[in-house]
Amino acid sequence: MVGCASENSRYKDNASLERPPAVPIDKQAAEQQAMNELETPVRRHGKGLKSDVYRVEGSSREIKLKRTYDETWSLLNQAIQHNELKINDQDRSKGAYYVAYGGGSMFGLTSLFAGNSNQPTYLIKIEPQDQETRVTVGLANTHEQSDSGKLKDGIADELTADKSENLLELLYDTLHDTVKDE
Repeated sequence: MVGCASENSRYKDNASLERPPAVPIDKQAAEQQAMNELETPVRRHGKGLKSDVYRVEGSSREIKLKRTYDETWSLLNQAIQHNELKINDQDRSKGAYYVAYGGGSMFGLTSLFAGNSNQPTYLIKIEPQDQETRVTVGLANTHEQSDSGKLKDGIADELTADKSENLLELLYDTLHDTVKDE
């Protein structure tokens, strides 16, 4: 510390120190970067997708997201996890999530004691369409349903109410208001 405070010239002369290399400026790269910044859509950071997710007119089982397929897959996974839905199966190449959903209790939450064994399986389908992604929800067919949920004492339970619209509404609300856009 004493050497730094002195007036000795050897501490002030930095001519013999190593200098960083000079990098040439590439005008094409700078122009391309500026174009990419202009093309990148402006996204709001925070909770919820707001206007980037919307209901499709005339369809109660379909919503659209102003996102790519990959972004929608990730956001939908976040919404499913947020609502603590059980994923029975998923196939990203087909754009399909198979989730157990019983419609919730009178408080809007599934019972902690009920388990997922008696809940029907729903198919959440993701399909890219131009600059957006379409998400549809429907009751999975009988081959995709888990046997434990469909059979009671060896008899198929055909009275399962289709709650696809409720599940889609739950996912829409979560995507619109809660899921974090990264």
